[in-house]
Amino acid sequence: MTTPNPWGQFLEEEPKAAYHSYRPQWGAAGSKQSGYYENQFSNLYDRYLGTLGAQARGGQEPTNQFNDDFLANYDWTGQYKQDVPYETRTQGQGGMAPRTRWMLPGQR
Repeated sequence: MTTPNPWGQFLEEEPKAAYHSYRPQWGAAGSKQSGYYENQFSNLYDRYLGTLGAQARGGQEPTNQFNDDFLANYDWTGQYKQDVPYETRTQGQGGMAPRTRWMLPGQR
């Protein structure tokens, strides 16, 4: 039997604190994945609210907790790969801009 975290209620009342406590799972500091998750709190919290809505629509009491249930089981790397196109994940700054082709006179 594990002892409950005495600060668990704090983390549920302060979801942004809970979210940022998972920073080590976002990826290496300075990586694209870590940078991506810096600004994803609102999107993830909306997904969490969606899980509560799905529970309610299914006739269940919405009992999922943001920190203990949603974030603790979140697939950080897998969701990043699903949300961000491969080209953006694997290239430098060029991943955000289209390629340029120079057409010089007399060339095709």
